[in-house]
Amino acid sequence: MLDDHSRKELDTSNLHDALEGLPGSYAGPRKILTQPYGAVGYEEGALALRLTSFIEKTVVAQGTQFLLGNVHDPEGEDLVNIAEASGAQVQRVGVSPSLRDLDYLVPTQPLSLYTYTQYLAHATGNSEEAEKADAALRLLADRCTFQIPTEQNPAKQLAWSLWTRTPLLLASRSYAPLIGAWQQLLGRIGKSMSVPLEHEPLLTLSGGFEARHESGDERVALILGEPDAEMQLAREILETRIDEIIPVLPPENLSDYARNLYLWYFGAWVSYYLALTYNQDPKDTKVAELLNADFKPRVDEDDSLN
Repeated sequence: MLDDHSRKELDTSNLHDALEGLPGSYAGPRKILTQPYGAVGYEEGALALRLTSFIEKTVVAQGTQFLLGNVHDPEGEDLVNIAEASGAQVQRVGVSPSLRDLDYLVPTQPLSLYTYTQYLAHATGNSEEAEKADAALRLLADRCTFQIPTEQNPAKQLAWSLWTRTPLLLASRSYAPLIGAWQQLLGRIGKSMSVPLEHEPLLTLSGGFEARHESGDERVALILGEPDAEMQLAREILETRIDEIIPVLPPENLSDYARNLYLWYFGAWVSYYLALTYNQDPKDTKVAELLNADFKPRVDEDDSLN
């Protein structure tokens, strides 16, 4: 079914082509800003910050302070005002009703995480990391586009494995931010709920199926990234309780940043095909559009910010 090109007609926003063209599409600032770096993130900017490993998730009194996502979040505004008063240069990156409040606009959409993370890579002097990540994403895109048949397409294959099942999402501590990333992708793009098990998963799994053994039916566990000892034990617990356990691994020899972006990108492809298996449009729902309506820049403003 996923190899039937008429299935793409469900994709009214042409998200497929946006996914295919994502690697190398970053067209934002590349200037290296002043160290040290601190960052706080909200809404779409929060998850992007968690997937980067080269910036402190804190407030700095000098250097550069980043505010990502909703730049009018009350907590975020208070924090960056403190940083600015202490001598840090503030970069407001994300969305606002007024472009004048932004240093760089990142429109709200399902793939915005890529722009946020690549912006941070370039701004903190990690352009080489950004380029290596793009190279890995291009190779993955070549394997996941619609014209690649299911037998050779890992994203289509995993989407079918998730069809009619509720996935449990697990990861070792070094990959933990990907749990929230995949939960958001499966919901926002794939139109499907999942169960994240990020905090103390072994305690949850130790008793989570005892009262209703049948609750493990039609469930599948995704272990994101290389497993550590905790995930090995989680796998042993799950083997007798759910239908299937599927490891989702990045290629070898990628940096922490590139592997995180790679697995996020793969999750976006899987979610795209999962929506199609349910005859759903993978674009944002009307509810999501309403939630983001306040962040659309006013039409009477100069749109030349970026």
